[in-house]
Amino acid sequence: MTDLTMLEKASAAWGGVAPDWIEELADMAERRGLNACATQLGYSSATISQTISNKYRGDLSKIEDKVRGALMGKTVMCPILGELGRHKCLNWQTKPRAITNATRTKMYHACRNGCPHSRLKGGGNVS
Repeated sequence: MTDLTMLEKASAAWGGVAPDWIEELADMAERRGLNACATQLGYSSATISQTISNKYRGDLSKIEDKVRGALMGKTVMCPILGELGRHKCLNWQTKPRAITNATRTKMYHACRNGCPHSRLKGGGNVS
């Protein structure tokens, strides 16, 4: 059994120098644990562990965006809500349309009709 910290594991897995967002993710996982980290970002603890270990085969750019938004303060200018965290922007994109809520309806349409921050079909597909 190894006694490496999450930062040491990340550094080793990423060839000696992990990207800044991986270091931030590893630092949070070290301080608060994988489960708390996973809950905050909306992923499983296995996904967080695989990401830190450079073994995750899914869309790393989406995880990077969530880490930059939730842990590093990256914001975007939403056409409906104004400035908000990138992770919150990504969360809005996953919500279904709710005709009983005017804000959700506006967000649903904005995310699917050319918003430059949207990763959805019809959006700007900017990471």
